[in-house]
Amino acid sequence: MDPLSRINLSASDILAAQDAVGVQQGFLRDTNNFAPRFGFAYEIFGDGKTVVRGALGLFYDHPLLAAAFNSDIADAAQQQQAVLTAGNPAPTSLLNAAQVFQGTVCVPDSTSNPICPAGVNTPEVLNSQLAGSLRTPGTVSPFGAVNAQVSDGNSSYNAFNLELKRRLANNFTFLASYILSHSIDDSSDLQTLLIRQDVNNFAAEKADSLFHQRHRFVFSGVLASPNNWRNSDNLTKKIFADFTLAPIIEISSGRPFNIITNVDANNDQATQTDRPSVSADGIFCVPGTIGCTPLITNGQFSTGDLGRNRGITHSYASVNLRLTRAIHFGERVRLDLIAEGFNLFNRFNEAAATPFFTDVKAFGQRDSGGRYFSRPTASFDPRQFQFGFKLNF
Repeated sequence: MDPLSRINLSASDILAAQDAVGVQQGFLRDTNNFAPRFGFAYEIFGDGKTVVRGALGLFYDHPLLAAAFNSDIADAAQQQQAVLTAGNPAPTSLLNAAQVFQGTVCVPDSTSNPICPAGVNTPEVLNSQLAGSLRTPGTVSPFGAVNAQVSDGNSSYNAFNLELKRRLANNFTFLASYILSHSIDDSSDLQTLLIRQDVNNFAAEKADSLFHQRHRFVFSGVLASPNNWRNSDNLTKKIFADFTLAPIIEISSGRPFNIITNVDANNDQATQTDRPSVSADGIFCVPGTIGCTPLITNGQFSTGDLGRNRGITHSYASVNLRLTRAIHFGERVRLDLIAEGFNLFNRFNEAAATPFFTDVKAFGQRDSGGRYFSRPTASFDPRQFQFGFKLNF
């Protein structure tokens, strides 16, 4: 018996509830994961300087280990859970619009609510009170929420990588790298909110990945004083001997984020992934509000029509520099004096932005591709300097 609602469900009731919502305890075994790999490298001119490389593979990820705990323990049938949401639990209100154990929270031995008479509540008692509500009589589901924990996320990554490298010669070396890429998926990683806005429409989640960066350029190099300057008779060469200058320059595009309403418009008991709709005049709105998508569409709660990850942070640019001066004490001992500067031009680099549609709307900026900027909530480090020394012996 559930001590919260006093609903008495037998093992057959639990099995019927599993069949009704299409779930089962534990993991299904997946034995058909065929994951081939193919790669190639072709040297074009035979001089060891120009190589074309490519690779193709099919990959599978493991399921969330926490799903085992949710399936075996925290399913609300074996471990009772209460979900408290805004709403009125009175029997005259829309039962199950905020569902907790088929729409009502019963206090043990309560006599004030006709749905919760004293003693044991049975499915028949609950079904008798459902007239005029959003719920029709049927199998009672004791589960607090039913979330599909599946490992069928799909992603694609295409990139063009151009590198220019100069090997160390004449005391100078550098590496320049440019990447033009596009990453698309319907669920980015295990650290993001994995619940889809509409669990019956996985295709609506296909969008740019959270870690997608269209452009990324990185330049790094090392410029050192010639070794013979240390013993030169020229005063200028002696002063600038044993110096090493090492810059790192990075310029990259912003990254997407998901714009949400923080309102449970589609009544799935979660607000983390509900997206707004976009009205005819391009303004965000919550489904069910005036001038927006109707609350109910084809007998079901509506979802926002804004695509996933339509927000974008601003671009990133940073110049870092390391300067080293070596002081020699004989042949075996050397002291390196080190000065390092990060983000030398003290550029504000946005690390994250608020995803709430009201903040996005108030910010009122979009990029050339129609994606939305928002109010920054975090930034990468401002200009910093650090100094040190290293004794080699």
